[in-house]
Amino acid sequence: MKALRRFLALVTAACLAAMAFTASPAAVRGDALLGITEAAWLDAQYARGPVEAGTLDVPVITACTTENEGTNGAMSGVTLTWTSVLDDPARMLLAFSVTAGVVFEAPADRIVMTGPAAGLYTFTFTATASELDAALGPLAGASVGAAVSTRAGTEWRSDAATRTVSVGTLSGGLGSATCDLGHTITLTGLTAATLPISRVIPVGTSATSSLPPALQDRRRTPVYTATLRDITTNAVVPNSEVTIVLPPGLAFESGPFADLSEGTFTTSATGAVDFRVVANRSEPAQGPVRVESPRAFTILSGQPVTSVPLVAWGYSAQGQTGSDNLTGARTSAVPLWDNLTITGATAVGSSYSTLFYADQNGTLWGRGYNASGIIGDGTTTSRTSVVAALTGPGAPLGNIIHIGTGTEQLSSVAVDSAGGVWATGDNELSGFGTAYTNTRYWQRVSDNYTMPAGALTAEVNPFGAVFMMLSNGQAMVAGADSYGYSAQGAAVGAAAGSAGLLMLTGPGAPITGVASGGIGWQSSAVVTDDGRLFTAGTAAYGGSGTFYLTQKTLPAGKTAAKVVVGQYRMLVIMTDGTVYALGANTSSAQGTGSSAAPGATLTPVAMPAGTVVTDVAMGNDSTVFLLESGEVYFAGLNDTGGAGAGTTTGTFSTPVQVPLAHTATRVMASWYDSFLAVLG
Repeated sequence: MKALRRFLALVTAACLAAMAFTASPAAVRGDALLGITEAAWLDAQYARGPVEAGTLDVPVITACTTENEGTNGAMSGVTLTWTSVLDDPARMLLAFSVTAGVVFEAPADRIVMTGPAAGLYTFTFTATASELDAALGPLAGASVGAAVSTRAGTEWRSDAATRTVSVGTLSGGLGSATCDLGHTITLTGLTAATLPISRVIPVGTSATSSLPPALQDRRRTPVYTATLRDITTNAVVPNSEVTIVLPPGLAFESGPFADLSEGTFTTSATGAVDFRVVANRSEPAQGPVRVESPRAFTILSGQPVTSVPLVAWGYSAQGQTGSDNLTGARTSAVPLWDNLTITGATAVGSSYSTLFYADQNGTLWGRGYNASGIIGDGTTTSRTSVVAALTGPGAPLGNIIHIGTGTEQLSSVAVDSAGGVWATGDNELSGFGTAYTNTRYWQRVSDNYTMPAGALTAEVNPFGAVFMMLSNGQAMVAGADSYGYSAQGAAVGAAAGSAGLLMLTGPGAPITGVASGGIGWQSSAVVTDDGRLFTAGTAAYGGSGTFYLTQKTLPAGKTAAKVVVGQYRMLVIMTDGTVYALGANTSSAQGTGSSAAPGATLTPVAMPAGTVVTDVAMGNDSTVFLLESGEVYFAGLNDTGGAGAGTTTGTFSTPVQVPLAHTATRVMASWYDSFLAVLG
């Protein structure tokens, strides 16, 4: 109410000045009406969140009448009529004032609404003579200011429409009352601010070479997105100017306002403005991020701060990339905002058409395709928004450090911090052990294996066989095997494989020193910590052509750092950041610049010269490559939008950059070509 009184005092003073001096209508800032909420931007801690804003309709006063003539200066009753696109009297704020600190505010339950007519609702309120007299006192010849606004909640107001009402006169001892419709004061430049932010989280340092020198060695925040919406229709407001003002110590990272703390942007076709800020690590930054618009608007919603956002794109029919797009393709990466408790991802993984991530606390979450209970939430219902993985009703699966990247559409695997292997879904080929029963919840299947050490990673192949890299440097496979991927020298039946078998390089010779590995449809591979590559299984899919792990000769001068195994193919990352392909080349997804299949021959991937690849993730028809710089590249069939460039056309045999908003720290792909990136 105090803010309202200050506001009406300004309005009334301006009204009276306009009457007394016949001046042109004045423009008065409405800052006094709005309270700025500050987020604690202290030193290395920065806040972030999309800002949802909506325009507030400014009512139009159409009539002002007096109920009776004043007598000898007595106050008369006044009726004010106005129109608005809004249909809620509680959203209307009408007040009369004659001097600072004296206000009569119209009760909302006495504001009468009719209509609509021509899309507008008509509102009427009558202030009686006794009400005005009680509030303002009997003033001979007084001019009373009346102001009407629309509001959202209790603090945010639209521009005010105003009128002055002249009541009472001493002429001839008889009073008169008139309404002056000749003066209108419109308030502009209302200032809105972000909603309270519950926490701030350090986001690390950046010294990216692409930044201007002035911005080197600064801390960066993830994206702010300011979206302007019409508060009545909820439609976005495109091509509208929005001024963004940063607190001291912060500056825009790039663009026309790089290294400045204030800039005027134009909303896109989706009504949004994206920006990112940086600050000197030695310079504390305090205060709010303000969003100003020539249109009065109110904040509708905001997201709590998140330090490491997740973005997704590609196949989306089961909500893998967000519940707002249940189609076969999301063609550009969007944040996954449907669970705001997830402020980071310590691990990412996938199955047939499901995306998984373990949050900052190690709790496992999943979304998308859920046949056979492969999300492990106790159901077989596909999930269009993220849900917790459970070990039983209401019991989240926690302490997860690794999530499998299998192509199996009926099962999923993960590893906990104690080295235990967990699984959910169908137990094809007894890969989870004969004691496993599919309850649609996660179970610790490593209890069913004879393991000389705990697991560091686990992957599941299309048949449901499980590959495990152990903490003692050995590797093992559980489940039946007709193709040699378990490296036992011969085919393995379900009964023999259900307890898990150490992978061998020859009769009785377990592989040691394993640093990376995986399993595919008919082949498997490991890389040892001294940079050697071993493969087993079908040669056409990258295997050795034998039922043992056999060392493969690498290109001259190369040592292997990591191998990633997909359904029919493998990619080997070398210690110098180059990548080589083995196996099939479905839809040119190996990125070799050709549609030819590498088979058993290590074939270089055609990455741009000088790039250093640190990780890859394979779908069925596509691959994404993560570079040391944080850039992400795509190769293969773009029918689900994997290139992230807004289309579903083209096949890319040479990798192309995915236009993510910011650099990535992890990438993931499901077999059905849904993609996930963790931004940093």
